[in-house]
Amino acid sequence: MYTRKNVPGSETSKTAYTKRTTGTSARPSAPAQKEALTEEELAARRAAARKRAAAKKKAQERKRQRRIFMVAAGMFLCAIAVLVWAVVIMVKRNRPTVTVNATPTATAYTAPAQTNAGPGASAVPTSSQTATADPGFQPPVSGTIPQGVTVNGVPVGNMTVEAARTALTQALESELDSVAIQLKSEYFNATLTRTDIGAYFDVDAALAIAAASDSGAQVKTVMLYDPDALMKALSALNDKVPGHATNAFMTIEYETYTVAKTTYQKPKFAYTEGTNGMQLDTAAVTQQIESALQSGTYQLSFAPTVTVSEPAVTVESLKKATTKLSSFSTIYYFTGSSSTDPALVENRQGRDANISKGVSMMNVITLKPGESFSFNKKTGDRSEKNGWAMANAIYNSGYQKEPGGGICQVSTTMYNALILAGVEITSHRPHTIPSDYVELGFDATVDSGHIDFKFKNNKKNTIYLFVYITKNKDSSRKKEIHVDVYGMEEPGITYKTRFEIVSEDKAENPEIKYDKKQYPDYQVKTRNAHDGYVVNTYVDRYTNKSNPKTIYSYTATYKKIEEQWIYGTKPTPTPAPTKTPKPTKTPKVTPTAESFEPEDY
Repeated sequence: MYTRKNVPGSETSKTAYTKRTTGTSARPSAPAQKEALTEEELAARRAAARKRAAAKKKAQERKRQRRIFMVAAGMFLCAIAVLVWAVVIMVKRNRPTVTVNATPTATAYTAPAQTNAGPGASAVPTSSQTATADPGFQPPVSGTIPQGVTVNGVPVGNMTVEAARTALTQALESELDSVAIQLKSEYFNATLTRTDIGAYFDVDAALAIAAASDSGAQVKTVMLYDPDALMKALSALNDKVPGHATNAFMTIEYETYTVAKTTYQKPKFAYTEGTNGMQLDTAAVTQQIESALQSGTYQLSFAPTVTVSEPAVTVESLKKATTKLSSFSTIYYFTGSSSTDPALVENRQGRDANISKGVSMMNVITLKPGESFSFNKKTGDRSEKNGWAMANAIYNSGYQKEPGGGICQVSTTMYNALILAGVEITSHRPHTIPSDYVELGFDATVDSGHIDFKFKNNKKNTIYLFVYITKNKDSSRKKEIHVDVYGMEEPGITYKTRFEIVSEDKAENPEIKYDKKQYPDYQVKTRNAHDGYVVNTYVDRYTNKSNPKTIYSYTATYKKIEEQWIYGTKPTPTPAPTKTPKPTKTPKVTPTAESFEPEDY
């Protein structure tokens, strides 16, 4: 039994515990009596008891929450499963109706669905529905089509997919063969067949629907056509329309004239305007054919729409494509001289013959985009056997006669015209001696079988070169070589050339050779002096006359050539008694440096 003892200083009696033995008094025994607990110890014990109670309550609450969560999770998973099942059923029963489309380029059309379900009829039909095939379906690798299913009225039920494909393909062949679309009017009387329109059925897509359908389903697939095949057939008919529109066209004509007994031809463009005419309205005809195929009508006859057509190519467009892009000319002596040097006259006449022959070969050059041109290939081997005259040509440090001498002036004139048009130069080399008819660095030499001049059409359209000769207006002894370059107009774009002399080496020390067979009064210059140069040349492309961009550059090197003389050293003999002279023949002319280097070099 326990008794409570008051503790001084407390409003409420505090409990002290003593042990009492049955049958004895409550008087405490000294050794058996435990000490009374202090107030702090009692408070600590009560706090611990409260914590244990709170912990037990929280554990019970967590256990209750876990049970609630598990129940909720189970219900949620059940709801998801039900939702997925419902979506699958809805998709299966509410697939939209579309037509078969076997290829992305073919135009597909949706025929009116023969179904009681109205718009949105199932693509996987039940026995009471008719649906068109969905191109999204793919035929199964294996399997059997449900009982009673038909495709375009062809029974395919209880068949394997492969067997059904064979049966359906054979059955649809008769429908394809029945295609007969007659275009009949005052301009036409033609019938288009399955081949003309590229007619076909998408059998695989139809079988995919059939295999996924319910028993007794009726699948419908419409006939499709190949737009490219139909357009080709209509274009062929269009060309037969009386009074069909004609395009403008361009030809090259020649002006014939004579300069110093030599006949030349100057080319020029001539334009003929196109005419308006009647044209088949292919869009309207295509729409009529589409509508017929959609409705399952494969035999029909109608008068196609014809409209007024305009030329696709006009003179204006042709002139833009043959705009003059650049022009360049050089001058040369062709005959006569203020002197009577026969060697000089002979050389000029030889050069003129070679230049005239070369120009006649180059008269009109037409290059399509990407095509290249070779000067040497065009002229062939320049030999006397092939009709080329002997004339001076630059050789090493001087000049010597060879067949085709002077032809380099033609290639040089072409080179300058081409770079002013922005045409790509693929092979080019300057002479070893500067040419007087162009600026330093802008000459282009050629040598049969050795040095060639080549260029390439780097434009997006065809380019034309007209090469011709005219008489010089200032001198009756001179002619002019002209090269005009034509192509698609380039608004705001121009090309300019420039050069800079990097170094110059003056020829100031003449070379003198001695001839023991000639007397001291024999002094002949056999080679003219030429200064040496290193020249950088450039072609700049301007857009709207500003922002130049260098598109081509070349460094030309001309080595210095000293003047050369021959002096006679043979001793002068003592004069013999004068005798009556006999008639002598006219002495031959001794060639000089001027004989081999005419003024136009």
